[in-house]
Amino acid sequence: MNFPTRTTLRNAVLLVMAAILAVGLNVAHAKSIKQQNFVELLSHTDSIVVGTVSKKTDGFQQGLPYTEITVDVAQSVKGDHGETYSFRQFGLIAPKRTGDGRVNLMVTPAGWPTYAKGEQVMLFLHKPASETGFQTTAGLTQGKFSVHGGEIANGLGNDGLFEGVRIDAPLTAEQQNLVRRPGGAYRTEDFFALVRQAVEENWIENGVMTHEN
Repeated sequence: MNFPTRTTLRNAVLLVMAAILAVGLNVAHAKSIKQQNFVELLSHTDSIVVGTVSKKTDGFQQGLPYTEITVDVAQSVKGDHGETYSFRQFGLIAPKRTGDGRVNLMVTPAGWPTYAKGEQVMLFLHKPASETGFQTTAGLTQGKFSVHGGEIANGLGNDGLFEGVRIDAPLTAEQQNLVRRPGGAYRTEDFFALVRQAVEENWIENGVMTHEN
């Protein structure tokens, strides 16, 4: 039986430490990544952008591997992103040769969002890391919503997104149907309208949207 070498184990530890440093996650937030409902997701979101992925590149910043995603912005639901917005997420697109002839294998970790040019997205972005400026979506794949035709879903297929959520605000019939569903793709415009209302009316800050008792 082949056991991992000390070098392999050390590299694995360094990869995890670098990932945590790159996105600025604290331990408590890292443990909550498994599944988040809409209250938790919005609470961890610094900005929200809707648009189309126009460019994707990768490289190294102070020795840390990154993928840079550029989005042509259609809407800034929360925050001001200008006509285009670029951010760097930890991990390479694919293994990449370094200047010393070695190959860096630190690609985007499993469970983290990935992007394709031309993809239409709604991104719930976490605050950029203070040390690196790296940024990813709140809840990782849970905070990246992909638009396909008239429907939208996150990396978990919206599973449990409104489970345990209480909203003390008037909702349209379409929005009521949306929040009652256990999962599955939502009608894009219904979800957009709900998110905009939650942000503009400060549902989290004003206690309008909370966890059920």
